[in-house]
Amino acid sequence: MGSGFLTPTPHSPLPTPHSDMNLKRRGAETGSGFQETVNRINEGYERAGRAYVTRKAIPGKYLIQRGESRRGLSLPIDFASSEAQPRLSYAELCRLKEEYKTADRRRFVPESKAEPDYGGVIAPGGRAIFYDAKTTRRNLLDFDNLHAHQITFLERAARFGAVAGFLVEFSACAEVYFLPIQIVVRWREEVARKSLPYRFFAEHLTPAPQGKGLIIYDYLKALEEQERLYGSDYERFVLTVPRVWSRRRPAAGETDS
Repeated sequence: MGSGFLTPTPHSPLPTPHSDMNLKRRGAETGSGFQETVNRINEGYERAGRAYVTRKAIPGKYLIQRGESRRGLSLPIDFASSEAQPRLSYAELCRLKEEYKTADRRRFVPESKAEPDYGGVIAPGGRAIFYDAKTTRRNLLDFDNLHAHQITFLERAARFGAVAGFLVEFSACAEVYFLPIQIVVRWREEVARKSLPYRFFAEHLTPAPQGKGLIIYDYLKALEEQERLYGSDYERFVLTVPRVWSRRRPAAGETDS
């Protein structure tokens, strides 16, 4: 495994997606970026009966200007004067609604999220799963992108047996990994470095292999392999890092080997 961060465990990693399959493009064709890819994967899991995972809506509120009345969305429909009852087709009503909805001048203010973006249950046992999707073009995952309230929520959920962590895409190499919250917490407590390098993911976590249909990256299969290696709560995970990165100071009389 090369110079590692934890005690090596012999295993046969799952196959990685082939670079010539252009998997990122397949996901991007359906919408904007990695989150849309994850949405499609979760749709595929639901159809296959493997899991039900949904993306949470962004909580927030609309602000109105001082003096404005609090009213709903109005459609300025000018019916021609006629003795007959004016009628509007459902399709035309929907078109007008979307047109004036996009022109709404109210200001939306998102509120701080206490929960990660994704949550649901895994079949067949109904085990809970929570995670946030992160994508990076760099060869590392910067912890500045991991919000404190999300880490707190995920850590609490993991204590009660839920699968919890971050689904991380390294877009430059079209690879996806499930990073469990247990490893994140250990790293932040014991390592001075404020980022996780790609090398750590590649050497010690399992890349999500290509699935079928909508399941572009089968992250549940990779998750199963990781838990087989380290345990469901990662109790067999042993973190070792280069001394230059470690927060631990040598004990009295201890020397570098």
